[in-house]
Amino acid sequence: MAVIKSGVTSDQLTIDTTSKAARVTLYDSDGNYRGTKRTYRASTIIPLVCAVTADRAIFVISGSASQTIIVKRIRVSGATLTAVAYLTVNAVKYSSATSGGTSTTLVNVPLDSNNAAATAVVKAYTAVPTDGTLVGVLASWRSLWQATTAAAAGSPVSHEYYFGDIPESHGIVLRGTAQEVALRFPVVAASAPTMAIDVEWTEQA
Repeated sequence: MAVIKSGVTSDQLTIDTTSKAARVTLYDSDGNYRGTKRTYRASTIIPLVCAVTADRAIFVISGSASQTIIVKRIRVSGATLTAVAYLTVNAVKYSSATSGGTSTTLVNVPLDSNNAAATAVVKAYTAVPTDGTLVGVLASWRSLWQATTAAAAGSPVSHEYYFGDIPESHGIVLRGTAQEVALRFPVVAASAPTMAIDVEWTEQA
């Protein structure tokens, strides 16, 4: 293994004997880890039938007391209404947690079985909660939702919200249990929306 030493400091560059590559730190100058992070997913397992109330969360991923949560992607698929209509779904960030409502806590699945148990909490709501304090809208998706009847023309719509997919950017960072990323309707839906939702995130100390 070759070692290249600095002429003025104790710093040294190590060349790996197998890969012939220089070994570099996985941390940037601010101390942020830039290697592979512990990654998790959670998903609804049956179609989620949401309440039609506007400006209330239908899906939430909450931060952690012990880890920094970075939300990378949320996907909505198979979105339908009782009758064909346009509908908008906003991805938003809260600085305080939602409360109340009727929800199902989804199962957190590690993408690597060696990963520690996830600490984020993911919920899907069938009766709307009281929302937390809105920081702002992260992304907005408007589309023509198909009817749930088998005879309806066209296919159900799907959409993915990507966060941190631009080089040198990161996902939506949640620090502490009060911070959340949520999906919600900005206007009242014409009928109860039905869909499947899944989310992917990373965790680090």
